[in-house]
Amino acid sequence: MSTEAVNTLQGAVALDGLPAVEDVRFNVAIGDRRVAVAIQGRELQFAEATGAAEFEYVIGADDWGRFTAEPPPRGYTTAQAMRAAIGWQIIEGDRVRWAQYAPLIDRIVEALRVAETPRPARNADPAVKLGRSQIQGGYVTVEVEGEPRRIYFESAGTGETTLLCLHTAGADSRQFRYLLEDEELSARYRVVAFDMPWHGRSDAPADWQQQTYRLTTKAYAATILAVMEALELDKPILMGCSMGGAIACYMASVHGEKFTASFALEGGLGSPGRFVEWTNHIQVDHSQFLASWVGGLIAPSSPTASRSQTLWGYAQSGPAVYQGDTYFYSEDFPEIGRNLKKATCPLWVFSGEYDYSATTEMSREAAERLGGTLVEMVRFGHFPMSEDPAVFRSYLMPVLAELEAQLSA
Repeated sequence: MSTEAVNTLQGAVALDGLPAVEDVRFNVAIGDRRVAVAIQGRELQFAEATGAAEFEYVIGADDWGRFTAEPPPRGYTTAQAMRAAIGWQIIEGDRVRWAQYAPLIDRIVEALRVAETPRPARNADPAVKLGRSQIQGGYVTVEVEGEPRRIYFESAGTGETTLLCLHTAGADSRQFRYLLEDEELSARYRVVAFDMPWHGRSDAPADWQQQTYRLTTKAYAATILAVMEALELDKPILMGCSMGGAIACYMASVHGEKFTASFALEGGLGSPGRFVEWTNHIQVDHSQFLASWVGGLIAPSSPTASRSQTLWGYAQSGPAVYQGDTYFYSEDFPEIGRNLKKATCPLWVFSGEYDYSATTEMSREAAERLGGTLVEMVRFGHFPMSEDPAVFRSYLMPVLAELEAQLSA
């Protein structure tokens, strides 16, 4: 790699914000160019690669061309996204060491891209409103599969119909804060979001240190129904994202009579390949790795602040919680999803262009098989309600209006 590229990295990449690191040497290769990255005593150094390394992150020339395109295609937004798009062959050598330094590789690859093809400005951050929020929070204790579960929920609005929101894997209901604080939406609906057990402000079991958390379709559905009963929610509109989108498809098919409609955000019938050891590995800082692992799923145009807050939620998840969630939609649900019957309530499946976890093709298949409607969201990622709430609103409100028209016909 050219001396110019090495100089670019020396001035643009730092270790600030990353966890304590060990001495390491690895290479980043782009086509026939290679740069050596070394950390010695917390000092980051770059040089032209000449010797052996513990691992190498390898990007072919064609893939680099896709990454530096504007806009880039799905799967080419970050170094971690390219790992998902291209496959494990992008990592040569020690994969544990790669996982430890994945957040740093994100920074290196992005700095090289910006030097070659600067990214356009992101969408504007949501306006910050001073003062007290209209969101109200509380706890409810329910029984799920014979065990008590103390669950935190938030609500806003007084509408007759409830919009019941389900967060993504390893996250919590803070992802829906923009919908909860949307004054127009809360004037027409009661918006409710809750943290699944083990997540956010909900409790984990008392013996969590002795358990290996694994979410199943059966437990997930039972939790939703128990919360609905405890909060006396009569035929809400169910809106879940990612793993919440997958269970929203399931609930529309199996328990559709209990819902006015189901909105599956980034929904599909399972996502094989997302259950991996790196998200719960004794040698890997899971909080840093998860932020890198899901960061490529966010659209390049999404606002800086919303993007950062979305990733902060992942950095705060409990140990093994994200991995336990991915067991649901990567291991348990795919077989169940293949046998689902048509939805028995109106179903919309929303799909962001940049989502490579629940791709538009996967969402289209779910919508067609279950008799739902696909909503394609251009230049959008995997976390619509949190990564770019203003743009998501432009897709959500017309669907709500369409549903209202159907119900009043």
